[in-house]
Parts: sequence; C-alpha cells; structure tokens
Amino acid sequence: MKIDLSPRWGGVLFWLSGLLVLALLLLLAELGLERSWQQARQLRLQQHDYYLSRLEQQLQHTLAAVQLDVSRLATSPLLQRYLRRQDADTLELLEQSYLALARLRPSYDQIRLLDAQGQERIRINQLASGTSHVVPEAQLQNKADRYYVVAGLALPAGTRYLSPLDLNIERGQIETPYKPMLRMVMPVYQAAQLRGLIVINYRGAELLQNLAQALPAPFSPLLLNDQGHWLLGGQDRDWQFMFTDRTGLAVELPQQWAQMQATDSGNLSAGTDCLVYAWTRFGEGPVQAPRWLLGLREPGQTCDALEREYQMRTDRTLLAGGLAGLALLGARHLVRRRQLKLHRQIADSEQQLRLITHEAGNGLIMVDAHGHTRWLNPEAERLLGWREAELLGENLHEMIHIGPDGQVLHPDECPTHRALRTGQRQQGQRDFFRTRGGHILPVHATVTPMPKGPYTGGAVISFGDDTDHLAAENHLRRQATTDELTGCLNRRATLQQLERSIDTGTAFGVIMIDLDYFKQINDEYGHPVGDRVLAFYTQEVRELLRSQDTFGRIGGEEFLVLVEHLQADDLLQLAERIRHRFDTRCCPIDGPESTQRLHVTASFGTAMHQPGESTSALLARADRALYWAKDSGRNRVVAADNAPALSAID
Repeated sequence: MKIDLSPRWGGVLFWLSGLLVLALLLLLAELGLERSWQQARQLRLQQHDYYLSRLEQQLQHTLAAVQLDVSRLATSPLLQRYLRRQDADTLELLEQSYLALARLRPSYDQIRLLDAQGQERIRINQLASGTSHVVPEAQLQNKADRYYVVAGLALPAGTRYLSPLDLNIERGQIETPYKPMLRMVMPVYQAAQLRGLIVINYRGAELLQNLAQALPAPFSPLLLNDQGHWLLGGQDRDWQFMFTDRTGLAVELPQQWAQMQATDSGNLSAGTDCLVYAWTRFGEGPVQAPRWLLGLREPGQTCDALEREYQMRTDRTLLAGGLAGLALLGARHLVRRRQLKLHRQIADSEQQLRLITHEAGNGLIMVDAHGHTRWLNPEAERLLGWREAELLGENLHEMIHIGPDGQVLHPDECPTHRALRTGQRQQGQRDFFRTRGGHILPVHATVTPMPKGPYTGGAVISFGDDTDHLAAENHLRRQATTDELTGCLNRRATLQQLERSIDTGTAFGVIMIDLDYFKQINDEYGHPVGDRVLAFYTQEVRELLRSQDTFGRIGGEEFLVLVEHLQADDLLQLAERIRHRFDTRCCPIDGPESTQRLHVTASFGTAMHQPGESTSALLARADRALYWAKDSGRNRVVAADNAPALSAID
C-alpha cells in the first residue's frame, strides 16, 4: 500500500505530533511544579514539627523542675521525723527549709504541708515583691474541699498529681490581677499510712512566658485545655472560661474542635491564620496530669496557602504553556528562527550556569558513574585546598575519605557511592572530608545523582563547611549534661550514669557528699561566696578522682561520686581522703590571693551497690548514711552498712 505524503497529510501529522509533544511538555511541567510544591510543603511541615518540639521540650523541662522539688519535699527525712515526733522544733526546721526553697524559686507562689484532713500545717507565701514569709498558724486554712486536695489524698504512694492550669482562687474569689496557677501535689506516706500532702503552687505565668520565648517572630504559641478553653494565644479570650462556659475554641469553631479532639496532631485554618497543634501531657514517672492542646499560630497564612499558591501557578503555567505551544505550532515558518534563537538561549544559559557554579556559596564537585572527579568549582577548591587539575580523574572517595594515617573517615557506604548505586538523592548528610593539608573538615553534604545515559550519569556533590554547627551541637550537648557553676555533671546526667552502671552489672559504689552548714555561709557571706565555695571544693574533689570516675551535683550543696571496680573498704578510704582534703583546705573568699579564707567541712555517706538493687534504693541507703554522719556530729564518713535504721537515728 502506498502512503500518501501530500502536504495536506503532512500538516495533519505535524499538528498531531506537535500537540502530542506539547501535551507531554505540559505534563512534565505540571509534575515539576508538583514536586516543587511537595518539597516546599515538606519544609513547612518540618518547620512546624521543629517549633512544636521546642514548645514541648520547654513545657516538660519547666514542669520537671517543679516535680523534682515536690518529690524531694514529700520524701524528706526531716518531714518523716516531724510526722513521728510532731514537735515544735522540727516543725520550725521544716518551715525554714520550705522558706529557703521559696526564696530559691521565685516562681513558687505557695509551698504547703497539709495533713490527711486537708488542714494546712505549713504554708509559705511568696509576695509580688519577691519576698517570702511563713503564714501564721491562725491564718492557716482547711483546703479539704479543693479539687486538687481531693485528688491528692486519693493518690497511692510515690504518685504525683498536676492540676489543670487555671486562675488562683483565694477565699472563694478569683485573684486580680489574674494569677495563672498550677498545683503539683504529692501524698506523704509513713509506714504505708497516708499522713498528708505536699502542695506547690507554681505561677503559670512563667511557663507561659517560657513558651512565648521559645518561638521566633511571627509565630506565637497556643495552649488550650481539653475542654477547648484558651489558656494562651486567644488574646482577650484567655481565661474567660473561669467566668463563663460559652467561650473557647470549642464554641468558636465546634466542627474544627471535634476534628482536633479526634487526632493527636494536625493543623487547621482560623481566619487568615494557620493553627498547628499536638496534644500533650506532662509526665515523668508516675504522675496524673491534665491533657493540653499545645500549638503555634502562623499569622497571615492559612494552612492550605502553599497548595492554593502552587495550584494557581500550575494553572497559569499550563495555560501559558498551552497558548505558547499553540502559537509555536501555528508559526511553522518561524520554526527555524526559533530553533536558532533557542540555541542562543541555551548557550547563554550554559554560560550563566558556569558563572553561577563558580560564584556559588557551596562547594560543588561532579563525579562520573565510577566516582571519579570530573570538575569542581572555586569554592570546593578553597574548602579542600586542592586545585581542580589535581583531582580530575581521581577516585574522590580515596582522596577525601581516607585520613593521613590511612583510617577510613566514612566506614559505612559513603553518600556519593550510595547515590550512584541507588539513583536516589542523599540530602543533608553529615560527612567528613580530608583536605589537601590533611585537616579533617566537617561538612553538610547533599549528593544528587544525574540521569544515566551514554553521555550522562554520575552525581553532583554540594557541600559547605559545618565546623561552626558541629561545635554548637557539642556545646549544647555539654550544657545538657554539665552543672554550670561547678563544671561537674548535673543531676540528670549523674543519675543516667548510675542507671547505666546498674544495667551493665558493673560492681560499683557511691559516695554522697553534703557540705556542712552551707546555709550559714550563704546567710553570712552571701550567695556569690557560697558559689565560690562550691566551685573551690568540687575542684578539690576532682583532684582525688580517677578520669573514669563519675562526679555530679545532685542538689544545692549535695554531690555524688560513682566509683567502679572498688571494694567497700577502698570506697571508705576514698571518702576519707576527700573528707580530709575538705578539712585541711580553706577556700579564699575574695580570690586566689585573698587572705580571708573559709574552713568548710563536709559529711559523707557511702554505699556499695547490691545485686538487684534499684537506683532509688541505693541512693536512699547512701542518704541514710549521710544523715547519720550529719546527726552524729558532721565532718565524718559513715558507710550505709554501719548506719542505723531511721527509727534508731530518731
């Protein structure tokens, strides 16, 4: 059969093939825009997740400190002694210890001891001026009808209760100006019998301020209770639920609120703003706590703004592309001129691309399908110290991932090889490159594979100097585990090391150290001198310890030494050496050259870990030995096995 190739049929074939190509190009353009939108959307979601995590960390960190204080008060040996004796002297000591804590914690509005009938036995009030005082006995109240007291009296031993965040009510009236308040409650048991409650009234305004400071502008935090009432972020609607039930997000946006209650996290649009939220509940150990909706507000941009923007761009692109394609197809006689023009544009684009790569802020290296260097830009030359001619054709992995002494800097499959093997982009990888001078450079690298073909393949590596970021990470890691004043481990890091030693089954013992009469030093000389005393004697302790020993600050003037692979007698000898060092060294008050020095002693309790013993049990034995050292005259070492029981001490 003879095919008709007349101009008429040639025109039809041209239009069919042209329309097919145009449709394919528009489809590719749409896919490209879709991919760009997905990337932008992913970045926005990651940003929201990051800021939500900052809010969550701030909330948990703030309330964890309150929980620690209420636990220490409820399990205090001094409180146990008062419950057995009920004498005025011990009651006064308790009042003074609570008063000292209130002065240390300006955010505590009240610290109270209630008996099992809800009657206040001790109450410390914090005034707006920052001063604290003990409330006289005649002004103490019975709080048995308050919800947090009812809840606290029903708790089993060791459990804490965190109240909802609401406004403080005093003698049946909401205090003005408003005082957002949280109550942390823990029952006090003695011989398995409920004897009372410890209640700390925490000023919630500090928590709300911490949440606000956790976010950069223009973001602002949101906090609602599980009824949808505004606690933070509702402007003039905050706290209105204390006066009427017809308020809050549940009333303003009932359908959206139902959606939020049914999901753990998400986002929704409210007017021109985007609300991003996640349900959270404070909890570290056995604690009953309310459920809160924690989130952030992104003003001026609804949650679907990106989607609508990209949809409009897609529509405009497809419309413009379709019209342009039809115009090109309708102008067949200009095809050649347009082709020539296109070639010139390509040449210009190539020139612009070369200029861009030469001026790019990141180092760029192209490798072929075998990982051999094809080219690198000037920034890569500057960062690595190699000239392009020195690396061309060389195996890049052997040049930058092998250290001067032959060690492999990337023992696992390096991102470049992984990208070449899988054809998948390796984005945001932390890596280490060896420079020409042998220096190991931390970098933040992205490896993008190129399409495979007879003249293509390989990958482009984009990297930048990550030295400052790595240093910042290490600094934050040290801050998270180190006590700022003394430089030793903080309480959390010390207890974590204690748990690790128990988990590994290593034989070890602990020495609990408490400076004698430290409160008198602070009262007589001031807290700056007290801080200097702590720093001075912690350095003295360090000089007596091995590099593998653990030394941490677990309280104001209380420290813990964890020593592995020592017997009980060796542990006692070490504690005695430290005690002797305290007793024979005096701390200069005004500096190293000062003639005025303080003689400070310390009391010590030691305990060897017993098989199967928990952290709390081990610390309790060491604390009992320390208590006996204090009670029997101070400036001495007592082993847990030699310390009498609490009943004998009292």
